Amino acid sequence: MLEKAKILEKLKEIVGSKYVSDDPYICWSYSMDSNIFDNVNPTPPAIVVRPGTIEEVSRILRLANETKTPVYVRGGGTDAGGSRGEKIRESILIDLTRLDKIVEIDEVSQTVTVQAGATWGKLNKEVEERGWRLGFKGPYSGYAATVGGSIAVQSNGYGSPRYGVCAEDVTNLKVVLPNGEILVTGSAVNPSAKNFYRYCIGPDLAGIFIGSAGCFGVIVEVTLRLYPKAVDSAFGAYGFRDYESCQRCYYRWLKTREAEHVAWFAEDGLEVNAPELLEQGYISLLTFVVEDQTHELVEARRKLLDQIAREEGGEPLDAEKYAKADWEYKFELLPKWAAKIGQWQWNCHMIPAGDTLKDLLDILDFLKQYENEFKKYKITHSTVSIAHKNAGHVSTSLYYDQSNPEAVKFVKYLCEKYAERTTTKNGGCNYWLGKIWYPYTIMKNPVYRELLIKIKKAIDPNNIMNPGGLSLPVS
Repeated sequence: MLEKAKILEKLKEIVGSKYVSDDPYICWSYSMDSNIFDNVNPTPPAIVVRPGTIEEVSRILRLANETKTPVYVRGGGTDAGGSRGEKIRESILIDLTRLDKIVEIDEVSQTVTVQAGATWGKLNKEVEERGWRLGFKGPYSGYAATVGGSIAVQSNGYGSPRYGVCAEDVTNLKVVLPNGEILVTGSAVNPSAKNFYRYCIGPDLAGIFIGSAGCFGVIVEVTLRLYPKAVDSAFGAYGFRDYESCQRCYYRWLKTREAEHVAWFAEDGLEVNAPELLEQGYISLLTFVVEDQTHELVEARRKLLDQIAREEGGEPLDAEKYAKADWEYKFELLPKWAAKIGQWQWNCHMIPAGDTLKDLLDILDFLKQYENEFKKYKITHSTVSIAHKNAGHVSTSLYYDQSNPEAVKFVKYLCEKYAERTTTKNGGCNYWLGKIWYPYTIMKNPVYRELLIKIKKAIDPNNIMNPGGLSLPVS
């Protein structure tokens, strides 16, 4: 890295002095995201820069590449998995939140092109005002989560049961490579074509950057599919008194692909979110959301899901209370829970839909081993499975007192043991990215990891982008 003062001056020339800083207070405010792993060992960058255009991002990376300065990229700061690699103090952190424009809503192509720093809350609002809706509507981390950040860590979230993770609606990406060159993917490779299709012209290069944790370049623009705006919606909530019946209903609901959202609250999930149901003898809660272009379509889908639930022994509950609130306040629930219960840490993985119950029961047995520690550190846990097409997205949330260093240390330890258990014993696969998962996934497959290393060396020979991310070498 060149002398920091010289880099600072060059960055001021690129973005203006207002949008670059080496002030210790500002840099420390970027030292962690919303996850336990950053909290344990926060490391501030040397410089924070906030570009306002794609060309500015290109010039910043060109400078970083020439000076061999490590670069980290940040969106909303809601990364809960710890996807940043080896944090290096003498580095540049690029904050993309000024790149927040909705570039185009193209009704001909039925797509929306958006800059990476725009939030999902903003994007949902603008496309719905134009008579459209998103399939994947955003992750569970609230209004702050950005589109580019979600693509970089392949987020799951609202809309996933029907439309999949955020990556599945991507048609095109615009990426700034480590040397400053600007790459487009899919149909945009043809200068005469619109941003409308992903799998054409040649290999799917978008796939290299989706889920790459910023190791191969900076995603600066994303094009997503649009769907007709929903004019009606319906909700369902069912209580179950045994897990086997709940599993059968959950599996059949997923098989239909009719629900926008399906949530399965296990016993500890009820204890946190709906303790009154435990008092009534239920051990599981299943909820669904459907929405569509006409009332008739919504009613047909609702009736099918209701019928399945009743056939499997589900008892109807107050859908307004248990399903509708979750959907209508989807970008606000977790911040409210965190404010009420304490700092939360998620541990998420995917499991085949038919194996969800086996995984859930094993997790509950695993958590029972630590009941004394939960009491000692006043930690609350909640296990939920959110459906995703043919898979269950199983997660345990841990609510704890962030001001208690012993509690923080224990939660970090528990997350590491949880990752080991769910991947090696249960066959779970993390869609999230983070250090706790890599020893049991990427690092267990040398051919896969070696190919990632070769791609990294080809695209980023100076290894400036998120060094150590994806378990790749730091130097």
